[in-house]
Amino acid sequence: MKRLSKEQIIMLHSQLIEQTGGTTGVRDFKLLESAIETPFQSFAGEKLYPTIQTKGTRLG
Repeated sequence: MKRLSKEQIIMLHSQLIEQTGGTTGVRDFKLLESAIETPFQSFAGEKLYPTIQTKGTRLG
């Protein structure tokens, strides 16, 4: 699975806002970083989101 960087996600968000309207900018960078990393978490050596579908669902 390809991982987007924080900068890429912010750029995509800006482009989406340009096309559809809304508020620009990021309110909480730490929360954004947490959301980006969540699908790749593991516990006791096991992935919490093992498939691309579960990772995608978590990101969405």
